[in-house]
Amino acid sequence: MKHSLYSALVATLLFAGGTLFAQSAAQWAEQQKDALAAFNDASLAGTLKQGAPALEKLFAEVKTGGVSDPLVLTHIAALTQYVMKKDKRCLADTRFTTRVGNFFQWNGAAKQRKVYTGALLDAARRATEVDVTCFFLDQLRWCGLPEQAEAIRAFQKSTSKDVAALAVMTVQAVTDDRASKAAPVTPTRYATLNKELAALDAKALTPRLLAAFDDPDPAYAGVALNWARTTGGKAETALWTGKLAAATDPVRKIMLLDMLGVRNDKDACNAVAALLADADIGVASAAHKALIRLAPPAFAAKLPALLRDLQEDRVALVRDSARVLPTGLLKVPVLGAYDSLNDTGKKVAMDLLKERHVTEASLLALATLDAKDEQTVIAGYRFLRETAGAEHAGLLIAKLLAAKGRVTPEVQSAVAASARRDASGSYVKALTGALQTAPDASKPVVLETAGRVGGDTLLQAVEAASASANAEVSTAAIRALADWPENTALPSLLRLAVTAPDAKRQILATRGVSKMANKDGFDKHKYLEVWRKLRTQPGDDARKKEIDIFFSEEVNVALGKPVTANVPQQGEYAPQFLVDGTVEKAWHGAKWPAQIQVDLGSVIPVQAAHVLFFHDGRTYTFTLELSADGKTWSQVAGNTAAPKPATAEGLRLNFPATPARYVRLNVLKNSQNEAVHVLELKVFQAVFK
Repeated sequence: MKHSLYSALVATLLFAGGTLFAQSAAQWAEQQKDALAAFNDASLAGTLKQGAPALEKLFAEVKTGGVSDPLVLTHIAALTQYVMKKDKRCLADTRFTTRVGNFFQWNGAAKQRKVYTGALLDAARRATEVDVTCFFLDQLRWCGLPEQAEAIRAFQKSTSKDVAALAVMTVQAVTDDRASKAAPVTPTRYATLNKELAALDAKALTPRLLAAFDDPDPAYAGVALNWARTTGGKAETALWTGKLAAATDPVRKIMLLDMLGVRNDKDACNAVAALLADADIGVASAAHKALIRLAPPAFAAKLPALLRDLQEDRVALVRDSARVLPTGLLKVPVLGAYDSLNDTGKKVAMDLLKERHVTEASLLALATLDAKDEQTVIAGYRFLRETAGAEHAGLLIAKLLAAKGRVTPEVQSAVAASARRDASGSYVKALTGALQTAPDASKPVVLETAGRVGGDTLLQAVEAASASANAEVSTAAIRALADWPENTALPSLLRLAVTAPDAKRQILATRGVSKMANKDGFDKHKYLEVWRKLRTQPGDDARKKEIDIFFSEEVNVALGKPVTANVPQQGEYAPQFLVDGTVEKAWHGAKWPAQIQVDLGSVIPVQAAHVLFFHDGRTYTFTLELSADGKTWSQVAGNTAAPKPATAEGLRLNFPATPARYVRLNVLKNSQNEAVHVLELKVFQAVFK
């Protein structure tokens, strides 16, 4: 009954929209689940047995204008579905059986349908409202009888376009005999083969499948292979692997490999494994998938052979197949055969071992560092980045000093990661030693690496290098300090920003200060005293002012300054209350647009402002302008493009530091009334104290 009730609910929702649009059919059904449960086959059959009078009484409950009881509409729609289902089911029984009982059952169902559809037609004729007529015609569209077509056709002459259109569709529905007129379907040769195979006994089936597979049509052969997936046992597997060995067409090979993989008989492993390195990459790929499905250990055993002479065009295939294997199956054959692999095979093997964090491969990774192939060398360093221990520090630092080209950043990453992981201090010691003994030409790469490691010991060595007479070494040291992981490098950067020998190094140090000062959680007060002492030393004054900004405090320079407005004030809310430092008193202008101007007293660099309007959901449109002389103005902030309601937090207005003496707030509109209400205006200058 689930299908009937679903259709009934849809019909109810469409007709009783006034009642049900406020909630979904599902929600309504949940609320009425007990009542709907009563619309089962037994109760619907009982309603039909009561005949035309009972149906006429039920149909009379259908009202116009969406005021009908939705349960009544659902009851009718469920009856429509029921008579259709019952009539079709009994008709099907009479077609496929000669049982007398079924015939009488069908005959009874047909009579019920005739009575029901007759009552629907009478209800449609009696209806005086368009929507009620359409409701009953719509039920007939589902279950009406061909002999009612002429009576339904009469509704096509209705003055209502809706009734006429629905009548046309209903006539088409009750007279639809397309199935009887359709041309008979000719069975395809594939359907014929399936029917033939279904009739064969087990003994005759496989020979017929083998013959069908040899058909020139791949689709025909595919039908045979679909049967072969589950037909027979080991003897049949041997026959199919024989076909695989003899096949020359790549498409047939792939089809056979797919079938053998699904067939899941391990006796096929050898035949499948023979094609792992087939010249056709599609065949090879199918063989990989089939063997992994049949026996992962068998594929793992063949992996060394695939890696030994691996070519670039097969890297993705072999790597992706090997990634499916469990680590336990993968590492033993790969580790054992590693020395015999070509450079490409070693690169793939190293990637696979790195992904699994197989630490036993560290010695192999060290060996790859001398490979001729650059990608193989890079793969070795990437492996060591995850696995190298303290014992490898000396070797990796030596490699770092000799590194060139694309390998250099890989060595740096391996050293930095290993040093951060090393609790013994071996890498820090080796890096510090290299900074003391390596030629100047090799020190920049060591300094750059040290900047990725950090720590107090290396910091002292890098600070010493920043004072080197060699400009390249000194510059590299300052770059390292600028990238230092901890803020402990900040005092050195502050010193170098004003005392470094040239502008380039001063700028690098200043950028380092900026980078650290802008980190989340930076405590400028911790380093403020350091900077106060350093800025007294001889150095570039312009650079000092740049750094002053990082340690400066914002000061409200508008506080208590003279204010003038170009509109009268409202009541006691005078202009000076705009900058009195409180929100208890405010400036109220009598009308908008209005201007209010603050005189800061002298030209000073200002970089931000904060404005707080009266906030009760209203919107103020405004601009903020600055001027050094009171004549030439520049707009630095405003909300004319997208004004939003004022809030208790007000608006923070940031803009580039601008020299100004005068600040002008232009209030262009108040969405609530003709007045202007501003609680406070603050203008900020960054001041180093």
